[in-house]
Formats: sequence, structure tokens, C-alpha cells
Amino acid sequence: MLIGFSTVSLSKTHKRVSAETFEFFRLLGCNAIEVMCAGDEGLEKLVGEIVPNDLRDFEYMALHAPAIYEAKTLKLLKKAQDIFGFKTIVIHPDEVENWEMLKRFSLPFAIENMDWRREIGKYTESMEDIFKKHDMPMVLDLNHCFTNDPSMKLAEEMREKFAEKIKEIHLSGFEQEHEPLFKTKQKEILNAIYDENLPIVIESECETVEDAGKEFEYVRSFLAESGKMGNN
Repeated sequence: MLIGFSTVSLSKTHKRVSAETFEFFRLLGCNAIEVMCAGDEGLEKLVGEIVPNDLRDFEYMALHAPAIYEAKTLKLLKKAQDIFGFKTIVIHPDEVENWEMLKRFSLPFAIENMDWRREIGKYTESMEDIFKKHDMPMVLDLNHCFTNDPSMKLAEEMREKFAEKIKEIHLSGFEQEHEPLFKTKQKEILNAIYDENLPIVIESECETVEDAGKEFEYVRSFLAESGKMGNN
């Protein structure tokens, strides 16, 4: 199983784009990572200060793009992709100014479903409308599903409707934002993980590195006990 963290998970103690942050997750045992870039400055740091060796040993690497309102952002994303070869570049459907320009860059974009605070992308029908206009893969965020429907039937609906599109899963607990699951104990969110072959990116916001370790162990233990870890 491919499982790891978004670098946003340690943003209270570490920089989101940093060789030190990547090293922490590597030593923790993660074989997947998602680099969170906040604004063009995050992308500029990624392409200007980070080298491929800083991201070595991760079998799955994704990049979470900032809002894309200018061609400059797309050019930086293209440069980052040329350097690091990310499997997925995650985008929010309400943060793209020019979809036609975005498509011309032929990058591995995937559209993430949104939480309760957004205007679009929250429910199956809205995501279906988005995909009719923009035929791209999907990132299924289980926290976002929970914020819109605590029964998690929404997650099941999205899974059934977009099974062929889903390329990655985002995972975290929910009380107010993205709380660690080892604290919230929300097994209904964990139970919505349905495919051991999909990369899992934990987005839980951890107060300390110790909490990150606890979260990783909690999620892995749950998946192992439920038979969702495969042979790994």
C-alpha cells in the first residue's frame, strides 16, 4: 500500500516545502508524499531550492497546486513537473481561472472534491457537472465527504460514480478542520477507504512530530486490522 502525508500536516512545526520535512516523512516510513505549495512562492521554492534527491525513496509523489489564476502559476507547475515527475497534481475546481489554458499544459491534474465551505464540488452531481466540462482524474477527500454528509453515504456515492477516475485518497479526521484520526477516532471515515491499491495521503494537521508518528501508526494499524493493507 502507498501511504504517507501531505506536507501541510506538519505546517505548525515544519516548512511545507523543505528537505527537512521530506526527510522526516521518509524516516517515519512513508512511501507516499504530497507536497503542499501555498501560492507561487511555494512553487518557486520547490523548483529553486529542492532537488530530486530530496524526494528520493517515495514511491508515490503528488503535488498540491495553489490557486491557478495566472499563466505564471502554470509555468511553475510545468517546471516542477519536469524536475520531479509527480504522479498527480491536485487542484481545487473553484480555484482555476482559465481551464482551457490549464489543459494546454498537459500536466497530470486531478480534481479534488470540496468540503462544506465551498460553492461547488461538494456533492456527486456537482462533481459530475465538473467532469462533463473537464475530463480529468479525481482525488477523493474523505474528510470533505464527511463535512457534507457524516453518514459517509456521499463517499460511497462518489466511489461508485467515479471509480474509474479516482487516483488518490485524502484522509483526515474532522471536528473543525483536519484533526488527527488518532484523536477523533472517526472509524466511519477510515472505513470509507475501499481500494488498497490507491495511494493514501494523510492530511491530518498535527501539533507535533510525535503526533504525526501517532497518526501514521493509528492509520496503518487500522488498515492492517481491517485487511486493507494488502501485502505491505
